[in-house]
Amino acid sequence: MKLVPMRFKGVEWHHNPREISFECDKEINELKSPYGNAYIQNMGRKNMKISGTGELYGEDCLEQFNRLLKLFKEGGQGVLAIAHMTPMFAVFENIKIIGEPKPDILTYSFVFREVMENKRDEIQASHLAENGENLWDISYKYGISIDTLVKLNPQVKRPDIDLTGKAVALC
Repeated sequence: MKLVPMRFKGVEWHHNPREISFECDKEINELKSPYGNAYIQNMGRKNMKISGTGELYGEDCLEQFNRLLKLFKEGGQGVLAIAHMTPMFAVFENIKIIGEPKPDILTYSFVFREVMENKRDEIQASHLAENGENLWDISYKYGISIDTLVKLNPQVKRPDIDLTGKAVALC
């Protein structure tokens, strides 16, 4: 099975990360009463942290890293799409080179932080794709799994293809 490359704000990783981790926490408060009882208060989920490491290959591996670094420096939030995960809004929090670059291999690490306040609740039958959007982006916007969107839109050959100006079925 060929995985769709990781993508953030329209930029694809040529090689998916070697390792990736998702860190999810909840804010839990323990409230103590004067009578010795304790109560647990669930304050909700914190923004997820997505981190990992990978290698960039080829004679242009430093140029590939510089494209990622440029994306990091631009700042702001965008849709982060990772194979087998529902796309999410995120910010690029950290990127660094690990060890000394070799002529054709550069090892790096990255961190993204989920931005939860951009989730949407509206339900529509279709969506007109905006500039640069693909099925991953639309999957996140509407909270619909990528598998469902692929089944509903058989005319789209790959979920990472730019669909600007095309109608996408949502249900």
